[in-house]
Amino acid sequence: MPDEPLYAGPQRPAAAAPRILVVEDEPRIREIVRAYLAAAGYQVALAADGRRALSVFDEEPPDLVIVDLLLPGLSGEALIRAIRDVSDVPILIASAKRTDDQRIEGFRLGADDYLPKPYNPVELVERVRAILRRTRPAAETARPRSFASGRLQVDPATRQFRVDGREGRLTPTELRLLLALSGMPGAVLDRERLLAIATTGTGDSTRTVDVHVANLRRKLGDDAGDPWAIDTIPDAGYRWIAPLDREPAPPGRGQ
Repeated sequence: MPDEPLYAGPQRPAAAAPRILVVEDEPRIREIVRAYLAAAGYQVALAADGRRALSVFDEEPPDLVIVDLLLPGLSGEALIRAIRDVSDVPILIASAKRTDDQRIEGFRLGADDYLPKPYNPVELVERVRAILRRTRPAAETARPRSFASGRLQVDPATRQFRVDGREGRLTPTELRLLLALSGMPGAVLDRERLLAIATTGTGDSTRTVDVHVANLRRKLGDDAGDPWAIDTIPDAGYRWIAPLDREPAPPGRGQ
């Protein structure tokens, strides 16, 4: 890594700073990453191996995890699997494993991004920012909304929803699909576009979109044969048909 002035970029209030867990066994790299992330305004937790990382994760779940795959004891791959068993927190792999097969396997494990070593710490910070922008909804995107005269209420900030009196929680992919479709009501969005919006696209096919839409429908109680929310357009894609209410309320509030 180059010895250069720390890069801060846009600052944010400390109280709102996301918490980043850095899992790296080499002390020098670990300290450089910590310094750059802290200078950019993030809270940083450190772990030198996979087992310690799990303990830190359990003590205070982070907003994003940076993982080296070549870790002593519990491997980075095993750590990612363990995290994915309990959380959908964004994961950035930063590793010397750099072949296409190794990168694709990282995405299949559930990583959101992959940065091969050696890397520039400035790029690492910018990738962290980009991931958090995708996974932490902006103010407009995060506002609660209601559809079909209150039948469905969604709070993007927490990914919670209420439909027909039932409460549940969407995965990040399901939420991105819902927001993409409902953001253009009546418009047909093809599978290629939805794949780019809702997933990393790495190693995925457009059939992946059908699986995610089916999962979303199941949670919403939406029958593909008689839909009230998502309409399937044969050989074209999907469109949102549930009308947006004027004054939405967050799920579980005021009812």
